Amino acid sequence: MPLAADTAFAAELAQLRLQAGLSRRELAEQVGIETADVGLSEAGQRHVDVVELFWWCQVCGSSLEGFAERMDRRLARATGSDHH
Repeated sequence: MPLAADTAFAAELAQLRLQAGLSRRELAEQVGIETADVGLSEAGQRHVDVVELFWWCQVCGSSLEGFAERMDRRLARATGSDHH
C-alpha cells in the first residue's frame, strides 16, 4: 500500500496544479520552493510536509480537506478498495 499511496499523492499534487492552470515555476514561486522541487514532488521523488501541502493547496485554490478527500478516492480506485 505505501507505493500506491505515494503514487496517488504525487498524481493528486500534479492534478491540483494543472487544474489551477499554473506552471511548475508559477507554483514554486508562490509556495516558496524551487521549480525542480515541484517536478520531483509530482513524480513521487520528493516528500512534501503538511505545511508545504497547505500552501500548495492554498495557491491552487483548494484545501487540505479537499485534497485528502480526492486522494482517498484516487487511492481507493488504485487499490480496488472502499474506505467508507
